[in-house]
Amino acid sequence: MSQKITSMSFIPRFFGAFGQFFKYMGSGDYAARCSAVGKGEVLAFEAEPKVITKEIEVIREVEVAAPVLDTVNEDGAHQLLQLLQHEARFIDFIQESIDGYDDADVGAAARQIHAGCAKVIKQHFTIDVVNSAPENSRIEVPADYDAKQIKLEGRVEGVGPYAGTLIHPGWKVTSTQLPKVSSTDNLTILAPAEIEV
Repeated sequence: MSQKITSMSFIPRFFGAFGQFFKYMGSGDYAARCSAVGKGEVLAFEAEPKVITKEIEVIREVEVAAPVLDTVNEDGAHQLLQLLQHEARFIDFIQESIDGYDDADVGAAARQIHAGCAKVIKQHFTIDVVNSAPENSRIEVPADYDAKQIKLEGRVEGVGPYAGTLIHPGWKVTSTQLPKVSSTDNLTILAPAEIEV
Protein backbone atom coordinates (compact mmCIF):
# COMPACT_ATOMS: atom_id res chain seq x y z
CA MET A 1 0.00 0.00 0.00
CA SER A 2 1.29 3.47 -0.89
CA GLN A 3 2.18 5.78 1.98
CA LYS A 4 0.47 8.70 0.18
CA ILE A 5 -3.08 8.90 -1.23
CA THR A 6 -3.31 10.75 -4.53
CA SER A 7 -6.53 12.24 -5.90
CA MET A 8 -8.31 10.38 -8.77
CA SER A 9 -9.83 12.02 -11.84
CA PHE A 10 -13.52 11.67 -12.75
CA ILE A 11 -13.34 8.80 -15.30
CA PRO A 12 -11.48 6.32 -13.01
CA ARG A 13 -13.84 7.29 -10.18
CA PHE A 14 -16.89 6.71 -12.40
CA PHE A 15 -15.87 3.20 -13.47
CA GLY A 16 -14.41 2.37 -10.08
CA ALA A 17 -17.68 3.18 -8.36
CA PHE A 18 -19.41 0.25 -10.08
CA GLY A 19 -16.72 -2.19 -8.94
CA GLN A 20 -16.73 -0.77 -5.44
CA PHE A 21 -20.53 -1.11 -5.28
CA PHE A 22 -20.41 -4.88 -5.83
CA LYS A 23 -17.42 -5.29 -3.53
CA TYR A 24 -19.23 -3.25 -0.86
CA MET A 25 -22.34 -5.42 -1.20
CA GLY A 26 -20.39 -8.68 -1.25
CA SER A 27 -18.17 -8.16 1.82
CA GLY A 28 -19.37 -7.02 5.22
CA ASP A 29 -15.76 -6.49 6.36
CA TYR A 30 -15.00 -4.25 3.37
CA ALA A 31 -18.24 -2.32 3.93
CA ALA A 32 -17.27 -1.73 7.58
CA ARG A 33 -13.86 -0.39 6.52
CA CYS A 34 -15.44 1.95 3.98
CA SER A 35 -17.90 3.14 6.59
CA ALA A 36 -15.07 3.91 9.04
CA VAL A 37 -13.18 5.91 6.41
CA GLY A 38 -16.41 7.69 5.50
CA LYS A 39 -16.80 8.80 9.12
CA GLY A 40 -13.38 10.45 8.98
CA GLU A 41 -11.17 7.84 10.63
CA VAL A 42 -7.62 8.00 9.35
CA LEU A 43 -5.61 5.08 8.04
CA ALA A 44 -2.71 3.84 10.14
CA PHE A 45 -0.04 5.40 7.93
CA GLU A 46 -1.88 8.76 7.93
CA ALA A 47 -1.88 9.06 11.72
CA GLU A 48 0.84 11.11 13.38
CA PRO A 49 3.27 8.83 15.16
CA LYS A 50 2.87 8.92 18.93
CA VAL A 51 6.19 9.49 20.65
CA ILE A 52 6.38 8.02 24.12
CA THR A 53 9.28 9.10 26.29
CA LYS A 54 9.96 7.53 29.60
CA GLU A 55 12.90 8.00 31.93
CA ILE A 56 14.32 4.79 33.27
CA GLU A 57 16.85 4.40 35.99
CA VAL A 58 19.77 2.16 35.06
CA ILE A 59 21.50 0.51 37.96
CA ARG A 60 24.48 -1.64 37.12
CA GLU A 61 25.88 -3.99 39.68
CA VAL A 62 29.42 -5.08 39.08
CA GLU A 63 30.21 -8.52 40.39
CA VAL A 64 33.78 -9.64 40.66
CA ALA A 65 34.06 -13.40 40.61
CA ALA A 66 36.33 -14.98 43.18
CA PRO A 67 39.59 -16.07 41.58
CA VAL A 68 39.64 -19.71 40.58
CA LEU A 69 42.97 -21.35 41.26
CA ASP A 70 44.14 -24.48 39.50
CA THR A 71 46.34 -25.29 42.47
CA VAL A 72 46.37 -24.02 46.03
CA ASN A 73 49.70 -23.37 47.76
CA GLU A 74 48.87 -24.54 51.26
CA ASP A 75 52.50 -24.35 52.37
CA GLY A 76 52.58 -20.54 52.16
CA ALA A 77 49.32 -20.26 54.11
CA HIS A 78 50.59 -22.62 56.82
CA GLN A 79 53.90 -20.78 57.01
CA LEU A 80 52.12 -17.43 57.50
CA LEU A 81 49.94 -18.91 60.27
CA GLN A 82 53.08 -20.26 61.95
CA LEU A 83 54.70 -16.81 61.87
CA LEU A 84 51.57 -15.14 63.27
CA GLN A 85 51.37 -17.72 66.05
CA HIS A 86 55.07 -17.39 66.90
CA GLU A 87 55.12 -13.59 67.06
CA ALA A 88 51.56 -12.81 68.23
CA ARG A 89 50.04 -16.04 69.56
CA PHE A 90 47.38 -15.34 66.93
CA ILE A 91 45.92 -18.87 66.85
CA ASP A 92 45.66 -18.96 70.66
CA PHE A 93 43.67 -15.73 70.59
CA ILE A 94 41.34 -16.83 67.77
CA GLN A 95 40.70 -20.30 69.19
CA GLU A 96 39.86 -19.06 72.68
CA SER A 97 36.42 -17.68 73.52
CA ILE A 98 36.60 -14.10 74.81
CA ASP A 99 33.00 -14.01 76.06
CA GLY A 100 34.07 -14.37 79.72
CA TYR A 101 36.57 -11.49 79.64
CA ASP A 102 35.77 -7.83 80.12
CA ASP A 103 36.67 -5.20 77.52
CA ALA A 104 39.79 -4.07 79.36
CA ASP A 105 41.28 -7.59 79.33
CA VAL A 106 40.41 -8.09 75.65
CA GLY A 107 41.87 -4.67 74.80
CA ALA A 108 45.15 -5.46 76.59
CA ALA A 109 45.47 -8.80 74.77
CA ALA A 110 44.54 -7.22 71.43
CA ARG A 111 47.33 -4.64 71.84
CA GLN A 112 49.97 -7.38 72.15
CA ILE A 113 48.47 -9.39 69.28
CA HIS A 114 48.30 -6.27 67.11
CA ALA A 115 51.99 -5.56 67.71
CA GLY A 116 53.00 -9.15 66.87
CA CYS A 117 50.85 -9.31 63.73
CA ALA A 118 52.14 -5.93 62.56
CA LYS A 119 55.73 -7.18 63.02
CA VAL A 120 55.06 -10.26 60.87
CA ILE A 121 53.38 -8.24 58.12
CA LYS A 122 56.11 -5.59 58.02
CA GLN A 123 58.92 -8.16 58.01
CA HIS A 124 57.54 -10.38 55.28
CA PHE A 125 55.27 -8.26 53.07
CA THR A 126 55.42 -4.90 51.37
CA ILE A 127 51.90 -3.52 51.34
CA ASP A 128 50.81 -0.37 49.57
CA VAL A 129 47.51 1.43 49.05
CA VAL A 130 45.54 0.90 45.84
CA ASN A 131 44.54 4.57 45.67
CA SER A 132 46.78 7.16 47.30
CA ALA A 133 44.18 9.96 47.43
CA PRO A 134 43.10 11.09 50.92
CA GLU A 135 40.02 9.35 52.32
CA ASN A 136 36.75 11.27 51.86
CA SER A 137 38.19 13.15 48.86
CA ARG A 138 36.40 13.29 45.49
CA ILE A 139 38.06 11.21 42.79
CA GLU A 140 37.41 10.30 39.16
CA VAL A 141 37.11 6.66 38.10
CA PRO A 142 37.62 5.95 34.39
CA ALA A 143 35.08 3.89 32.43
CA ASP A 144 37.63 1.09 31.89
CA TYR A 145 38.54 0.76 35.58
CA ASP A 146 39.84 -2.54 36.98
CA ALA A 147 36.99 -4.03 39.02
CA LYS A 148 39.51 -6.09 41.03
CA GLN A 149 41.22 -2.94 42.28
CA ILE A 150 38.24 -0.62 42.56
CA LYS A 151 34.84 -1.46 44.02
CA LEU A 152 32.06 1.01 43.27
CA GLU A 153 29.47 1.43 46.03
CA GLY A 154 25.98 2.94 45.85
CA ARG A 155 24.08 3.66 42.62
CA VAL A 156 26.22 2.73 39.64
CA GLU A 157 24.57 4.18 36.54
CA GLY A 158 25.76 4.15 32.95
CA VAL A 159 29.17 3.06 31.74
CA GLY A 160 31.38 5.76 33.26
CA PRO A 161 33.57 7.57 33.85
CA TYR A 162 32.40 7.93 37.43
CA ALA A 163 32.97 10.49 40.18
CA GLY A 164 32.76 9.52 43.81
CA THR A 165 34.10 9.83 47.35
CA LEU A 166 37.00 7.60 48.37
CA ILE A 167 35.84 5.76 51.50
CA HIS A 168 38.75 3.27 51.68
CA PRO A 169 42.07 3.39 49.81
CA GLY A 170 42.37 -0.38 49.43
CA TRP A 171 45.48 -2.51 50.01
CA LYS A 172 47.73 -4.49 47.70
CA VAL A 173 50.82 -6.63 48.22
CA THR A 174 53.73 -5.36 46.15
CA SER A 175 56.31 -7.89 47.36
CA THR A 176 56.54 -10.97 49.57
CA GLN A 177 59.63 -12.11 51.49
CA LEU A 178 58.60 -15.27 53.32
CA PRO A 179 61.51 -17.40 54.58
CA LYS A 180 62.64 -20.24 52.34
CA VAL A 181 61.37 -23.58 53.60
CA SER A 182 63.61 -26.59 53.19
CA SER A 183 61.00 -29.12 54.31
CA THR A 184 57.24 -28.81 54.22
CA ASP A 185 56.62 -31.87 56.40
CA ASN A 186 55.95 -29.88 59.58
CA LEU A 187 54.22 -26.79 58.18
CA THR A 188 50.80 -28.04 59.31
CA ILE A 189 52.01 -27.91 62.93
CA LEU A 190 51.35 -24.26 63.70
CA ALA A 191 52.59 -24.55 67.29
CA PRO A 192 53.86 -27.69 69.02
CA ALA A 193 52.22 -28.89 72.20
CA GLU A 194 54.27 -27.66 75.18
CA ILE A 195 54.73 -30.08 78.05
CA GLU A 196 56.57 -29.23 81.22
CA VAL A 197 58.32 -32.27 82.74
